[in-house]
Amino acid sequence: MRDRLFILAFFLLLSALLPPLTRSRAEEKPAALLPDSFSILLTETGTLYPVTPEEYLVGCLAAQIPIDYEQEALNAQAAASYTYALRLLGNADALPDGALLSDDGKTAQPFFPPEKCAELYGTSYDDYLPRLKEAAAYGVSHPITYEGEPIYAVYHSVSAGRTSSSYGIWGVELPYLVPAESEADKNYINYECDNEMTVEKARLALVAVQSDIVTPADYGKWFSEVNRNEDGYVISIKIGNNLFSGGDIWRIFGLRSTAFEVSYQNGIYTFHTKGYGHGAGLSQYGANEMAKEGKTAEEILKHYYSGVKIG
Repeated sequence: MRDRLFILAFFLLLSALLPPLTRSRAEEKPAALLPDSFSILLTETGTLYPVTPEEYLVGCLAAQIPIDYEQEALNAQAAASYTYALRLLGNADALPDGALLSDDGKTAQPFFPPEKCAELYGTSYDDYLPRLKEAAAYGVSHPITYEGEPIYAVYHSVSAGRTSSSYGIWGVELPYLVPAESEADKNYINYECDNEMTVEKARLALVAVQSDIVTPADYGKWFSEVNRNEDGYVISIKIGNNLFSGGDIWRIFGLRSTAFEVSYQNGIYTFHTKGYGHGAGLSQYGANEMAKEGKTAEEILKHYYSGVKIG
């Protein structure tokens, strides 16, 4: 059952990409707290689901992290999810009347209502629910701030051995999103993986985001001038004459990580990746390993978010 929970949660998180961080989004003044009750837009059904902040965080945890992780790791994730939600409140105007947040991982962050949790996790969900509630209570009472304001508390599954700066992923520098050691992440069972993609599939993915893109006739020369940092995260890469960030490529092609190498052979592009996710902020796997070593949620959060205050 433990393997099933671990794999399920990581699969769900892979398909739920946090929205891109832009300079204007980073400079928005976030709310200080979530209201005592509000509604979530469930995008699959288009319905509004009423929640308290604690209920919201329980649903976030079930959708975002293996629920059998250590308690302090769950606490840390809950604090990150709560703080991240404060940054999302500026998007409420784009939602239907009555909705404050959405469960869409591409524009908000993932959330599962209890019915979906029971469907996915079965009876084991009831066993883990008390721990999720404990983590939710911690998250609500421990927002993460920098110089008095809630941070852009991004998170990912597994780093490439050290987390990335925000600039390396989104081209926006934030003082609390700087590289942090996470060496234990290299022990993750699927730390290194290959993503294969046909030329045609790659072309369609590119055209979907840039319809006028021109690529070289030689498929082997599509990707060039790769700029990586010392940890292997791709800062920038050219496709034809077009410059993309590593985060752009991660999103466009649905890669496992922004730490990647790409090769071409016989009509197939192979992206060799390290880690799982964009690589900035909290590493969930790293957080769990720190929790196993006796670190508290506050210690975990201060390790992955530099110079912050908790609570």
